Amino acid sequence: MKNQHDFFQGSITVQVEGPLIEPFLQACTKRGCQITDMKRIGDAVVILTIRLKDWKVLRELRKKYRCKLSIKGGKGVPFIVRHLMRRVSVLLAFVAAIVVIFLLANTLWSIKVDGLSPELKADVEGKLNSYGVSPGKLTIGMKDPNEIQQQLLDDIPDLLWIGVKKQGTSYHLYGVEKIRHDTDKNTRPSNLVASKKGMIIETFIKKGRPMVAVYDVVDKGQILATGQLVEEEDTFVHSDGEVIAETWYRVEQDLPMKQVLMLTDGTVESEYSLKVGKLTIPLWGFWKGKEGNFREETHSSNWSIFGMKIPFHIKTVDHYSIDQKSYESSKEELEDMGLSAARSGLLQELDEEAEIKEEKVLHLSEENGKVKLILLYKVYENIAVTKYISQGD
Repeated sequence: MKNQHDFFQGSITVQVEGPLIEPFLQACTKRGCQITDMKRIGDAVVILTIRLKDWKVLRELRKKYRCKLSIKGGKGVPFIVRHLMRRVSVLLAFVAAIVVIFLLANTLWSIKVDGLSPELKADVEGKLNSYGVSPGKLTIGMKDPNEIQQQLLDDIPDLLWIGVKKQGTSYHLYGVEKIRHDTDKNTRPSNLVASKKGMIIETFIKKGRPMVAVYDVVDKGQILATGQLVEEEDTFVHSDGEVIAETWYRVEQDLPMKQVLMLTDGTVESEYSLKVGKLTIPLWGFWKGKEGNFREETHSSNWSIFGMKIPFHIKTVDHYSIDQKSYESSKEELEDMGLSAARSGLLQELDEEAEIKEEKVLHLSEENGKVKLILLYKVYENIAVTKYISQGD
């Protein structure tokens, strides 16, 4: 216990030199000093260990007994603290490193949701955000994964089941969506009618009674298959199937023969500014992009600390040098461009199963610096759509 007490209070090793060492040490002892580990290394020189608090007594008596004192070392908590205080930067860096490691280890960095449709996934992510579970926030104080799981099931009716698992600094969710069977919709009496005019090529009627045959030309709204299985009887079903017909599309295009291109050689001049709220403070390059033709692209930093957005950001405006060049295309080149553009545009309007069978140029002429192009497309597509009926029809 004495050694522990001396360790907390501190002890020092002192070298004493002088002709009156013995009387000096006796006087120190009478004043309450505790002297240990004393060694004589010369006729008038000794080394000893005292408590740190006894150093004041030795200094008071040294002149009276003409002794010279030299501290050779120190041990204990006071010296350790003094040593650390001399290295405040190291101590602060050590404390900061511990704090940063703690924060990084207790920060949620990512959330992954699998097994759900994009719409339901967005709903889950929105609910998590309302619970305070979002990337960049501390996990300390967040709800337990089991509580989050139950709350999601309670708040989102379309979820059949969802698992919430914490993996390190991320959350991994896997959900199962409820499958809703609209049996009423699939059993309601209905007809198949034509969505547009066309000539029938093939019919695939799964349910219902066919009303047209191959090579028949039908108009929009005409019945292709009826849910009335027997004529003049009140027996109706839900009609189902496909009717492939040959349809026609007319496409007109006016293409200018002379075109102007805005080209850039990659030369860019950047302008930087600091934006605080609605206030913009120019930093560098605010004189650039003033002379000549330029195309501008604006970028802004989006900084945040632990999920909280910083109220200021850096705004960057890149000025790309532009050179206007005009060129004139031939009639043949514009025809090829028009054919390609018309086909691409038509394919975007058609269903994925539709197929363009034939392409024909009806008219090609040059008028007022433009090429007028009229095209006719022959397409095979399903024109059958469902139309619900009542049993009284």
